[in-house]
Amino acid sequence: MNIKKIFLGFALAACISLVSFSCTPNNTAEEDSLYEQNIDKLKIKVPANGIDKLKIKVPKNG
Repeated sequence: MNIKKIFLGFALAACISLVSFSCTPNNTAEEDSLYEQNIDKLKIKVPANGIDKLKIKVPKNG
């Protein structure tokens, strides 16, 4: 009987800890906002005839 109470206590503690960790809010959205940068579309200059895709240089590792 004593072993059942000990096992039940550990099982209850494990369930409570799992529920408490799974219910904590995830703050990754707040952390990601530190690294986001806004780009002003008005400051980007695009030629009137468009962008020539052949002149775009792509790095070999990219």
